[in-house]
Amino acid sequence: MLTCPWSCVVWDLDGTLLERGSPTPVDGVEAVLAAWSEAGVEMAVATSASTALARRVVDELGWSAWFSHVAGTGPGVVGKDEVLVEALLGLGRVLPDGAVGAAMIGDAPADVAAARRHGLTAVGVTWSGTPADVLGGADLIWSSPPS
Repeated sequence: MLTCPWSCVVWDLDGTLLERGSPTPVDGVEAVLAAWSEAGVEMAVATSASTALARRVVDELGWSAWFSHVAGTGPGVVGKDEVLVEALLGLGRVLPDGAVGAAMIGDAPADVAAARRHGLTAVGVTWSGTPADVLGGADLIWSSPPS
């Protein structure tokens, strides 16, 4: 079984869980989500897409049981920093203590920067085409989902 080094993981949606610009899951991601959920890892989505769209995508993929909260942009919530904070609050994690044992996994510099600013482990992913050097400041760089 895939083990997770964190008790809480916040995932970006487009380019991280899904192929960039597509409703298709990244190959290998569903196995990670299933294993980590079964192991009791708290998981949320934090995306720059609207909350309504993100929830619909998660529901349509059958992933709702894996994510305790789906946060996106909407009234009063704009930008990755605010979406990340909203995702953590949805898990009952209030910063700064809520960052302990938590990671943000994403494919964009904004994901890495938000994670670092709020004290989460920043995991940058390159599987959707983002070059590793663009993800400067990431604690870890993954070229494929863990297996």
